[in-house]
Amino acid sequence: MKDKNKAALLMVIAALVYAILSAMVKGLDGIPVSEKMFFRNLFGLIMVIIIVWREKIDIRGNSHFVLIGRGVTGFISTFLFYAALSYAPMAEAMTLSNTYPFLLAILCWIFLGERIRGFHIAALILSFIGAVVIIRPGFAEINIYYIVAVLTAVAMAVTYTFLRKARMTEDTQVIVLWYSAIISLMCIPAMIFQGFVVPTGFQLFRLLLLGILGTVYQLLLSHAYKFAPATEVSIYSYTTLIFSALLGLIVWGEVPPVFTILGVALIILGAYVMFRGENKKEKIGEA
Repeated sequence: MKDKNKAALLMVIAALVYAILSAMVKGLDGIPVSEKMFFRNLFGLIMVIIIVWREKIDIRGNSHFVLIGRGVTGFISTFLFYAALSYAPMAEAMTLSNTYPFLLAILCWIFLGERIRGFHIAALILSFIGAVVIIRPGFAEINIYYIVAVLTAVAMAVTYTFLRKARMTEDTQVIVLWYSAIISLMCIPAMIFQGFVVPTGFQLFRLLLLGILGTVYQLLLSHAYKFAPATEVSIYSYTTLIFSALLGLIVWGEVPPVFTILGVALIILGAYVMFRGENKKEKIGEA
């Protein structure tokens, strides 16, 4: 199997794992959002601490503002995403939150000086229209958690902008450690504020499974990007929208309305436009 095909397969598997992880978050009734986040993050934090300790990596970092900024915005985006998943249909919540790459291109242009091209603007317009079609303002009673999902995308775009900046000066393990540690610390007061719920044995098992699945997802992504550049395989991550819609239908009987299907199609089309544009840009650069 060619490396590009391996990367595509790993990305599709990662998308499936992410959809299952999201479905588990949605299905964990009676557990506050902050508590779900804490357990989702805990397993990965333990793993990265072990790696850093074994490899004797200096964890102090170089740009504390960037590292802290990524952790804080990461907490906000995850909190909003889990809230949207809990109260909005799964397909809609996943799709609206996955508009972040289009916003990321704009933020990287503004704050990092990365060039914005015509295909970025076209993709942003398609994703915006897709989001409007899903939310349908004025045509139906708006689910407030659709707006929460859109705010998730905004926060995720800011988080990834910080990440791009951090990659210029920081070791990958340092970035992951700071990110995981900050989210874990911010979850503690949030759990106190929301009211900590002592999980039952089965709930604890599912919470720990969240952490394991989250770590597996990150490992699959890492391996996918080892076999091929992100520009060549990123489009396959959007299969998570299809998996999410299927899980929503199977588990909760959520039948996406025609407007949602059309909105999803527009957002995937926007992702394809960006995918093709990035590939073309890379080939021109190589030439």
